[in-house]
Amino acid sequence: MILDIFYDSDTEVIVSYHPAWELFFSMHVLSNPAHHAARQKWAAAKEQAFPELTRQIRLLGELTNAWTLIVDGDRWGELRQMEIVELLAYLEKMNLYQWNDLIRYSGKTMDIGERNRILEVTRQYYDACFQREELFYRAYLKRLLEKEAGRCREMGLWEWCRQIHPRLSVEEDALFYRKNREYRFEKAQIRTVYLTASTFLSPHLWLYHSSQTLEIVKTVLLEQAAPGIPKDFVLIFRALGDETRLRIIQYLVRGVCTTKNLAAALAVSEAAVSKHLSLLRQAGLVQKRRDGLSVKYEFEMDVIDFLPYTFCEIMMNASGTETNASGSPEKKNTFAEDD
Repeated sequence: MILDIFYDSDTEVIVSYHPAWELFFSMHVLSNPAHHAARQKWAAAKEQAFPELTRQIRLLGELTNAWTLIVDGDRWGELRQMEIVELLAYLEKMNLYQWNDLIRYSGKTMDIGERNRILEVTRQYYDACFQREELFYRAYLKRLLEKEAGRCREMGLWEWCRQIHPRLSVEEDALFYRKNREYRFEKAQIRTVYLTASTFLSPHLWLYHSSQTLEIVKTVLLEQAAPGIPKDFVLIFRALGDETRLRIIQYLVRGVCTTKNLAAALAVSEAAVSKHLSLLRQAGLVQKRRDGLSVKYEFEMDVIDFLPYTFCEIMMNASGTETNASGSPEKKNTFAEDD
């Protein structure tokens, strides 16, 4: 739903509300609410009202990339302006070949049963608990985005972008986005920028880049972020906080190992190695697979690659600036020490 179009120098700025984006990111929050402190009250209420549906959403989290599979895809640019009912009908008409072509960018291939489960749960979620709620978000975010469009015109596009997120840096010629690595977008190569907002984004930074188009999503807070640290995040640091486990990781980084290999290399018992590997698996740092009669273990480097990104997001629950329900910047808790 396009609300405004204007130009900042040679860059077209399209301000729009994307209902399908809000749908899928609300499911993203439900799939792992511990990582979304500013939406935990909402998620708890949904789980209480729709326990089985919430369970199904979480069961499909891995298959759907935590429900970002559609909005993170190569063809999101073709889909972003669709209404939710229109998009669901479009996806439901796809045959399996077309569906797998849509999600090919993710490296996943699904069978018909998996595809149907995803669409069925999405349809049930929309019909049962999101359809009426989305009408509130629509009216609210439209008003907020109209204000943001005015601020963006007044400040200039790139100056407006500076206040989006601490991990987004705007320099003279480029934007820098820090996640598991640094992404650089040259301003001269960006012809169109879509500006939108979401009540389900915090604490993430979301930029979608395709060809000469950039989509920037501004966070809007509707509730106070809950205190605390996600348990899975604590598990990672607990698993890393032991010398023997770090030495196990040293060997696993070099290649797949068995408990026998590791016990011999570390001069400890296989039982001790198994105990350490169990803690590493609980933290998601190690995966095991059976190879004939042997069980082999491998290290999940992606978890470490994303650790600075995850650390920043979780720490942002205690500090930083985002937009509150009135549309004005909200300064979260900050602490100062005397000199």
